Amino acid sequence: MKVIHWNVTRENQSITGVKRYEDELFKNLEKIIKLEANNWKIERVQRSKNKIVGSTFVSWFLKYRCKDADIVHGTEETILPVILFKKPKKFIVTCHDCTIPLLYPSTISDVTSKIQWTLIPKAIKKADRIIAVSKFTKNEIIRMFGIEEYKIDVVYEGVNHSQFYPMNKKECKKKFNLNPNEKYILIVASNDVHKRMDIVKEVFRRIREMREDVKLLKAGYAQGLEGEGIINVGWIPDEKMPMLYNAADVFFHPTEYETFGLPIVEAMACGTPVVLANVGSNPEIVGSCGKMIDLHSEDYVERFVESILKSIDKGIDKKALKRSKKFTWEKTARDTIKVYEKAIEEVE
Repeated sequence: MKVIHWNVTRENQSITGVKRYEDELFKNLEKIIKLEANNWKIERVQRSKNKIVGSTFVSWFLKYRCKDADIVHGTEETILPVILFKKPKKFIVTCHDCTIPLLYPSTISDVTSKIQWTLIPKAIKKADRIIAVSKFTKNEIIRMFGIEEYKIDVVYEGVNHSQFYPMNKKECKKKFNLNPNEKYILIVASNDVHKRMDIVKEVFRRIREMREDVKLLKAGYAQGLEGEGIINVGWIPDEKMPMLYNAADVFFHPTEYETFGLPIVEAMACGTPVVLANVGSNPEIVGSCGKMIDLHSEDYVERFVESILKSIDKGIDKKALKRSKKFTWEKTARDTIKVYEKAIEEVE
């Protein structure tokens, strides 16, 4: 059985959520295939690091090839338009954020992306099977694209627990030149409208009125925030991300639309208390271990403030740590194999 992954990220690209998914899925599938000595073979196709050869449209026609594979797996939704031109025997796609650009058009910033998202609603109907990264994502795909439920399988993303685990908090703070005696709230997100940085700023402003020893760390996508007590750490190399989660005393995630918050699970794996909005996939991922606030409540800002202040002196959150163990990349890979098997068994 031959499987080819069509990856959307480049060979030399820095780690993003999708890049981590593509790398970890492929690595763990290879490990399982080798250990179980079955007849599966797996390859991956990544976009070239060359800006021209690795561009979206050139990759569609020159890079993504079927190579007589029994299954082609597009590991991110923006791969979907390729199947309007190429005809794999069986095509599976993983949908991470396939509904966000349709609900929040401001996230589509260039012509290439606009063309992709014009074609995706048509192309997704041609997929043999769809992997959704959460039950919430599955339901949104059904609602927005009219896909039959039986074609969609939920496969959660994972965490590398040998990389993300509790460390000495004071030592981790020193790694980022932070005061070990101060408290830090961590945000890992872009400034896109659905990430609700307006909530972040208002909640933090009120917290600072009560506790001057609390500061805000903003990481991710080189988009910072301005304000007293805010530290923009910018892009953090992958090997330092576990230390950043451990340096934080609370992980704050007020995003109003979440398909699967990988940073949430990574923070939990480091034992960092999480405070987040009770929306999207968050309840199914966090369970009862996090503080979740209803954004529709009139006093949601006050409730975020209260939850953060109750959690900030807590130290390691053992419930969050235990909950994070449910998410591993090996499980992601094994559940993905089940989807492959299901696709092969289906008769045209």
